[in-house]
Amino acid sequence: MKKLLAVCLTALVCWVCAGYAEETRVGDTVMFGQYEQDGNLDNGSEPIAWQVLDVQGGKALLMSRYALDCLPFHDEKTDAAWNQSALNAWLQADFHAAFTDAEWAAIAPVTLADTAADGNPEWQNTDAEPAETHVFLLSYAQVMQYLPEQEQRKVSGTEYARSRGAKFLGFTTIGIGETDWWLRSPGKESYDACFLDVRGVVGTKCVTEKLGVRPALWMDLYADRNAFPYEQQVQAKQFAEQGDYAEATALLDTLGDYAGSAALAKEYRYQQAQAEAASGNYDAAIALYTELAGYADSDALCRASRYEKAVAAQEAGDYAGAMALFADAGQYADSMARLRECCKQQGISIYYFSQDAVNAGVDTGYAKQDTISGDDKHFGWRLGRFFLTGFTRVTADENQQPVFIKTLGDSVTLWFDLEQDIDALNGNAQLSLAADANGYDQQFGIPKTNFGRGTLIVRHTDYQNAKNEPAVYTDYLLAKGTTGANTRIVLHEEGDYEVALDYEVQDGELTHITSKFGNYRIFLRFSIRNGNCMVYPFDLLTGAELQNTAVAEAGFSLDLARSRYLDINVRRAVLVETANGVIEDERFNRPAKDGDRYTQEGIYTISVSNRYTGESTTKTIFVGSQELLETYVRNGFSLKRLK
Repeated sequence: MKKLLAVCLTALVCWVCAGYAEETRVGDTVMFGQYEQDGNLDNGSEPIAWQVLDVQGGKALLMSRYALDCLPFHDEKTDAAWNQSALNAWLQADFHAAFTDAEWAAIAPVTLADTAADGNPEWQNTDAEPAETHVFLLSYAQVMQYLPEQEQRKVSGTEYARSRGAKFLGFTTIGIGETDWWLRSPGKESYDACFLDVRGVVGTKCVTEKLGVRPALWMDLYADRNAFPYEQQVQAKQFAEQGDYAEATALLDTLGDYAGSAALAKEYRYQQAQAEAASGNYDAAIALYTELAGYADSDALCRASRYEKAVAAQEAGDYAGAMALFADAGQYADSMARLRECCKQQGISIYYFSQDAVNAGVDTGYAKQDTISGDDKHFGWRLGRFFLTGFTRVTADENQQPVFIKTLGDSVTLWFDLEQDIDALNGNAQLSLAADANGYDQQFGIPKTNFGRGTLIVRHTDYQNAKNEPAVYTDYLLAKGTTGANTRIVLHEEGDYEVALDYEVQDGELTHITSKFGNYRIFLRFSIRNGNCMVYPFDLLTGAELQNTAVAEAGFSLDLARSRYLDINVRRAVLVETANGVIEDERFNRPAKDGDRYTQEGIYTISVSNRYTGESTTKTIFVGSQELLETYVRNGFSLKRLK
């Protein structure tokens, strides 16, 4: 069918609205309206090819070049004149959907008033009731007038018409057309209608038979064709040929699914993205490729554009911007090496974890921790390694696990640098990462699920020693090769972290399941702490932050600014008049926590220390209105001076 349409397109006369009527000739092919033809319902309808049979009075008589459908003349065996037939009703109602409003307006209404002379003279005919219509079938008389030669009457059915029952004798049948098709004239019997058979010979058939349908219509040649979808699509193609892809896609977008316009718009966006990338307009290219996600190799080209943009930013000295772009590019070319170089240029510390993979057995929930021995398929090569950025310094806890100190408000980022081709591990095409469809992790309580090609699991334990639900990133190692995939893990919160990368390796040369597959695991622990040593008292009355030696008449509350691992003590004292003078009397000295409120009158000394940095700070706040205490706090007077 596509070949048949291509033949029509090559014969198509390119009409210009002003000279349309003058240039239209009998025998031309006109593309007008749309109807399902190739039998593939998923790709939408196709433009209808029409044959010009006559031109007169600024109008052209058109008939479809192919049988578009296969339908009965009427839905019951009875005397059915054309005006009352089911096929006529279908043409006026259902087939109306083949045209846009602008196209339908270009179809000139006609009054059909067939007489007995318009039918086959060998049969008994009667005059038909006059009726106005838009779309119709040719009469016997019109066939004899416009298609006088038998060969001219042979017609092929579309793929869709064949699927609906139109005759199909094959392309190799010599001298015989492909399908029968209805005319609107009466047949030999009262319950018959006239038709043309595969040889182009006039015949008579019962009205309930299913035959090919070739609609006909009179088209107004002075109608504005610029509003016709086919013409708009032609114009869009011309824009694209000139390199104006934006205009082409904008026009195609207005056509929706017309004749593959949506698919064509995608292709033009794809070509535009390539042109933008070639010109160094990476932002435009990335935006287009992102919009085209999944189309052709758009994802790979998007990664390439992100990478090229990142390289340009790096070479221009924009290391922060380059880092973000290299991260979004995934494991592409030398993106990880360049990312680390950008870190170095910005003075950003990098910590490389040294944990090696262990053999976790086969289907054990990645629970075993066997050393990889010499006969192991994983022996002698490393899958990759984790590294971490965004911290200011690193220390160790009592178990010698790394503790990363970060600036308050900043984030720490965990990366994995994949050093292998997951389809040819260690350069061996027989060794690859398998898709673990029934993976589970015993330590983290992850039930059987599709782990895909490597699963990353991250669990956070907070300052109250509460373990959060693990974050699970399935298909993690496959995602390393995907644009914008979540392969960098941004850690905002203080706490303790456990990280496991579970993956399955398969050896294509082995057949036994226990030796063909192997489960492996890289596991690490670390902690993140804020490096500040600050606590923020806020006035309960005004809500304002209190500075050192400030006065809060109604009291104050403490805000630890999300730093949960500070050691904080609050001491309260009051000045007491005694016989020996004014003395400072301590009322309590105890640990404090975030949100604690203090309203009793007194002198409060807030002591803060960070066990991980060794830093400490002290603030003094006075609660109350006693002038003597206010003077004491503000000026740091000793008790001797206050007496």
